[in-house]
Amino acid sequence: MNISYLTMPGRIIKHRRLALLFLTLLCALFAAVFLSLWSSFKHSVEQTQQRIIFQSQLLERSVTRTLDSVESAMISLDTLFSQQAEGGVSVAPIEGLRQRVDEMIHFAPHIRQIIITQGTGVLVDSTGRSEGREIDLGRIGLDPNTADGSRISRLRIISRVDQHFLSLFDQQEAISPHPVMVTGLRSGFQSLTGESYWILVALNPEYFTDFFLTEEVENTLQQEISLLSYDGERLVSMLPNAAELPPVGTFLQSGRHQQLYFTPDALHAWSLSSRYPLIISVTQSQRDFVRSWWQNNQAMLLVLCALVMLMLVSMAVLVREVMHRVSIQQQMALLSKAVDQSSAAVILTDNTQRVVYANPAVERLFGYSASDMLGKNPRFLGSTWTDRSTMDSLRQALQQGSDWEGELINRTAKGELMPVATRISAVLDETNSVSHFVGVLENITERKQHLEQLHQQNIKLSQLATVFTHAHEGIIICCPMGEILEVNDAFCVITGYDRADVLGKNPRLLHSGHHDAEFYESMWWSINTNGHWSGELWNRRKDGEVYVEHITITAVQDDSGDVLHYVSLFSDISRQKQQELRLQKLAHFDPLTGLPNRSLLHDRLQQAMHLTLRRERLIAVVFIDLDGFKRINDDFGHAAGDSLLCFLAEQMKQTLREGDTLARIGGDEFVAVLTDLADTQACEIALSRLLKAAMLEHQYKTEYFHVSASMGATLYPQVETVAPEQLLHQADQIMYAAKESGKNQFQIYDSNQNTVIQKQLCLS
Repeated sequence: MNISYLTMPGRIIKHRRLALLFLTLLCALFAAVFLSLWSSFKHSVEQTQQRIIFQSQLLERSVTRTLDSVESAMISLDTLFSQQAEGGVSVAPIEGLRQRVDEMIHFAPHIRQIIITQGTGVLVDSTGRSEGREIDLGRIGLDPNTADGSRISRLRIISRVDQHFLSLFDQQEAISPHPVMVTGLRSGFQSLTGESYWILVALNPEYFTDFFLTEEVENTLQQEISLLSYDGERLVSMLPNAAELPPVGTFLQSGRHQQLYFTPDALHAWSLSSRYPLIISVTQSQRDFVRSWWQNNQAMLLVLCALVMLMLVSMAVLVREVMHRVSIQQQMALLSKAVDQSSAAVILTDNTQRVVYANPAVERLFGYSASDMLGKNPRFLGSTWTDRSTMDSLRQALQQGSDWEGELINRTAKGELMPVATRISAVLDETNSVSHFVGVLENITERKQHLEQLHQQNIKLSQLATVFTHAHEGIIICCPMGEILEVNDAFCVITGYDRADVLGKNPRLLHSGHHDAEFYESMWWSINTNGHWSGELWNRRKDGEVYVEHITITAVQDDSGDVLHYVSLFSDISRQKQQELRLQKLAHFDPLTGLPNRSLLHDRLQQAMHLTLRRERLIAVVFIDLDGFKRINDDFGHAAGDSLLCFLAEQMKQTLREGDTLARIGGDEFVAVLTDLADTQACEIALSRLLKAAMLEHQYKTEYFHVSASMGATLYPQVETVAPEQLLHQADQIMYAAKESGKNQFQIYDSNQNTVIQKQLCLS
């Protein structure tokens, strides 16, 4: 017989199929979205390549056509110059050249300046700023030594000059953010002195790029455009802010007019001018392209990410579910094998309490075969000897589907009675309903007999062990040499030490250093003499915290009086001590200022009166009332008044000596007890300090305010016997007299001489 059918394999297979179908749909959807995004990305890349190739070609054609028109204009200007220069250049021909140059400038917005030179001298300048002056041809990249008489009939791209106009030999101009591209054409005629004539045209390179960017690439990705001139040995950028380009030597050697070049950061499209040594480069940033593609496909990418997350979560859930189911199957198989081979009797019933399984141990226990028990209610094994209340609780547990544990008196197949320890548990299905009951039975006949014997023999030891284990007080058992043999759980809780930390060590590891050697000598003398000691100890926990414990140490002796063990029983009374201190402070100190209250004042005054009689000195009882305090409370609020009271209490307290007392007895009223005074003059000095302290200015938030005080003092001893209450009453009356006399003053009443000393301070 096997119980593994409880794993419900059909339902597991159904769950797996549904999970795999869902995961397959997710994978298909993910593949579709991914392929769509990949196709979109490839299409965008191809479009970008075609666009920048087209842009570079378009710009190359535009630049070439522009340079063709410039070259034609320069040739026509050279022809006009040559015709007018025959027989020598005169003023009239120069005026004709200047008029023709002005017309060229007017109809050519890409031309910034036209200069006609004879040697290094300027004949005509379209700007009118350098005629008749010398020009530095080396500065613009033109070597005058090349003027060898050979005719140059083609336009020549000379260099880039980072100035708004061409530099003169004797002028220094600042670098301009708008440079010029210098082109030139050398005339075929020479002067009578052999000097060459040059027609120099300063072009605005930004005209090409600005026109192109405005008309062609509006609303597209940000790109960088470069114009590069080459002379066979080096490249010269015609724009100051040209992008950094990879080497173009291979491109020039290939003989092609267009080429795409990829770098990790950018894509370059190069176009070579068909007529001029000029390369046009359009650079597209890879990062900008990817960012633009991301923005255009953000929704699809988010869907893809969501699908990936959903796939991962689904796969994790599926794997977890499969592993869980496999684990359950393995556990059930192992459980079935373990139950069959277990020495404990196991009976499994359905929810109608009919036996569906009994392991071999049941057969051995009761003498019935498993086949005889199948389909029967297990109560056929019972007897009438089981307690009725036990049977009622069992039936109630089965009806409620709850666990039950108890002892039944069953009967074997031979009719013998047998005490059986029984534990019945309900098995719940996936709908949380009871599907089976599992009963585990054990013959406890021998155990009950053995336990009865042990119960009789060890009842006292069991009680002691229970006390030791569950006591709230810490317990330490030491050997006669003082080494710790055992501690209970409460010891570990109170001290923070684990049992392994203290076994074999001396209890002195708990010492805090609070007690001196004399204290411990007295303690051990009591233990050795009386056999025990009880008192309070300040010890230290494992974390270093000092605590107070009430401890009793007892020496356990044998019949001959030798010490067997030392047993210490202690409890942590730190909180009790703190509570006592807190209550004591609440009972004797003012909660606002921390000064003694009326109760503690009475005790200290009484003690001061006794000491004064023995020392033959004077004490003064001073009643202090703040002037104008009510106005502070009314104008600034009680919080400001409380702040002022705390401030003045601290200031007045600092003026007193160590043996003096300052108390707050209510509201803005204070009482000071000045002890050990030699005469009334010493009292006056002390009262003056108190008056000055009461006048100190106090800041509360952004407000500043101060008050004064009226003080009345009476001296003791007096001729007649007086009580502390009488002294306080006298001081109170004298204070009122001082207040009536103008405030901010003190009066001292000497009953022995029946005189009043009055002193007032200035309120400033």
